[in-house]
Amino acid sequence: MVATIDLNQMTPGFSDPVFNSQQTFRAILGAMAHPGRIVTAGSALDSPHPLNRASAAVCLTLLDFETPLWTDLDSDQMAIGWLRFHCGCPVVQNPSEANFAMITNNDVMPSLDNFKTGNDECPESSTTLIIQTSGLSPMDGKRLSGPGIENFSTLKMEGLIERFWKDRQIQFTMFPLGVDIIFTCENTLAVLPRTTKVEG
Repeated sequence: MVATIDLNQMTPGFSDPVFNSQQTFRAILGAMAHPGRIVTAGSALDSPHPLNRASAAVCLTLLDFETPLWTDLDSDQMAIGWLRFHCGCPVVQNPSEANFAMITNNDVMPSLDNFKTGNDECPESSTTLIIQTSGLSPMDGKRLSGPGIENFSTLKMEGLIERFWKDRQIQFTMFPLGVDIIFTCENTLAVLPRTTKVEG
């Protein structure tokens, strides 16, 4: 059952959709090209709870009527109505059907093998995960290496359960299959592509 959207309580999306979406897209591309780099996004957004501003900006930029979304949000939460209204994206019940996944509660996050990892002919047909964290920092974190990183970089992502990293290590051995991940916190984001090796 789809909850009725109360437009009187709906917070706005981008104030300038074209400019803001282009700005956010460039930020995502920059973070994707340089894994571990923390960039800002959505600073001016009034995002609906529990979405943070960076997550909301990513969704406004990447989601549309052709990008099925799986999320741990309850169907009656304002954030679901906000995503449907501003992005027009269909919300699916099965993670394996999603092009994108929006995860706000890491304690109940499905294992990564529940999401699409692509196939040999079309490895890019995988799920991109947007995972909210309680903190992003370039200090005292995981050691990242691979394409786009000179020597290595470090990134600390707070609030992730230990099983996540075990799942990610298994997925790394499946390359070129696997999922790409956008971590967000408040108005910042960092990207962990499937090509990046994680240690520590």
